[in-house]
Amino acid sequence: MKRSPCPHLVALLGAALFAVTANASTAEPDHSQVPGVVIAHSPAASGIYIGSPGIVILPDGTYLAKHDEFGPNSTEGTNAISHVYRSTDQGQSWEHQARVEGLFWANIFHHDGAVYMMGTSAGHRRGRAVIRRSQDGGRTWTTAEDEHSGLLFPDISYHTAPMPVLYHDGRIWRAMEDEKSGGGWGHMFRTFMMSAPEDADLLQASNWTVSNALPRDPDWLDGQFRGWLEGNAVLDPRGQVVNLLRVNVEGPSRIAGKAALVRISDDGRTATFDPDNGFLDFPGGAKKFTIRYDPVSEAYWALTNPVMGHRELNAGSVRNTLALLRSEDLIQWEMRCILLHHPDVIYHAFQYPDWVIEGDDLLAAIRTAYDDGLGGARRGHDANYLTFHRFTDFRELAMDDSVVEPEMIGPGQPARADWGDVQLEGRNFTVETLQNDALAFANRHYSWQQLPAPLQGWRYTQTAGGSNPQMHVTATRDTTLYLATATSQAGIDLEGWVPEPEWHFHYTDGGRTQMAVFRRELKAGASLEIPQGNWTGGILLAPHTAP
Repeated sequence: MKRSPCPHLVALLGAALFAVTANASTAEPDHSQVPGVVIAHSPAASGIYIGSPGIVILPDGTYLAKHDEFGPNSTEGTNAISHVYRSTDQGQSWEHQARVEGLFWANIFHHDGAVYMMGTSAGHRRGRAVIRRSQDGGRTWTTAEDEHSGLLFPDISYHTAPMPVLYHDGRIWRAMEDEKSGGGWGHMFRTFMMSAPEDADLLQASNWTVSNALPRDPDWLDGQFRGWLEGNAVLDPRGQVVNLLRVNVEGPSRIAGKAALVRISDDGRTATFDPDNGFLDFPGGAKKFTIRYDPVSEAYWALTNPVMGHRELNAGSVRNTLALLRSEDLIQWEMRCILLHHPDVIYHAFQYPDWVIEGDDLLAAIRTAYDDGLGGARRGHDANYLTFHRFTDFRELAMDDSVVEPEMIGPGQPARADWGDVQLEGRNFTVETLQNDALAFANRHYSWQQLPAPLQGWRYTQTAGGSNPQMHVTATRDTTLYLATATSQAGIDLEGWVPEPEWHFHYTDGGRTQMAVFRRELKAGASLEIPQGNWTGGILLAPHTAP
């Protein structure tokens, strides 16, 4: 591995920056640590987050990038907002080009002298499928008012992401989902394919042919299948149009990377899926990815967020690593290079990458969660940046060019502590002082309250809520262990632990979750795994007399 940053990664800060919303604080953001070129920034305090990045290169060499707004202070549920940016210096700087109302989850592409964005009008359960057109390089956009101006279906609700279009057999192809299967997120998605003649008016709804919509089957993947979404229209090596989809599974799972391959009939009207052969091993398949075919290398390429460690978390939430994948047949995928990585999985992410090829370079627009001098992103999912990246000579990249050695990306930072009569080893915890107002979890601003007097000043293992840490204790002499946990949580095994009925406290989440304390005797030389549950986990306590 090269010890310096990957030479194929250009990481510059853009001179032109458009803030999505006015900063709620008087403090100035600090973009100096953010990888890539900053196109747009929206601080977490605004309650508006950056989603759905897209990128296109126009025939004159101009780059356009876009994103939409989501979050509690956005209008995603009623009248979604997208933004378009323009660069005339190959991505080194960007200027805000347009604010487009009534557009969400859209891709951006150039076709027949115009620029298009295709997505929905709003978010979940309210979005209509729409396509918008610009004939002046992205400055102004049509409005999807009816079936003649870009409103593709009269009903609701539809879902998509910035997915690529495919040109094949004189038609333009685009995958999408509706939300008509019932149930919650994932369960409700049905996947289908759309296509229209390349020389047709794409804003005319009657020009689009639509396949049947395929629902999920909860029995797939040994009953862990949650849903499929955000499909890629791709031409397979046999010349058949397929839809390669993101696959999400229920809860923490060993299934960290799967994609689903749906086959489309030649006329675009029939979609079929074989569950025995249609699931592929695909690193990062639980998150949105974009696949494109490169005729120069005669291979398919993708940018994904592989799960490298953190198997205790749902695969769909792990987005702190960005990798380049390659395949010659769409079935077998090879990880070529780790392009971006941050060791923290809670607040950092490089997600929803959209990309295009320019000569020997791969250009990407990424929804990025990163430190901004204002407290960073609310969480990895709720990105505060849109960033641009140029990966030069991408076809030649190898694992030796990675920004971090793959074996260094593990399930969390190792931890070790000697306190009292116990040696403690594991991952994903630190040792802190227990007191009122102390930070309860590393990934939330919750604090401990109403601690019993005997526990004040004790030491405790601070974790990130939901991270399922590992704690293994070995007694150096006969001792008593103390454990604090929320007994309301599922999955924690407290067999052998005796409650301390007078010791209770809580932390300051919305429900003021109550913590109970338990004890257990441990003989010298004996070892024990500290039990963990779903979110609060098990927190080890030690008297303040311990070193």
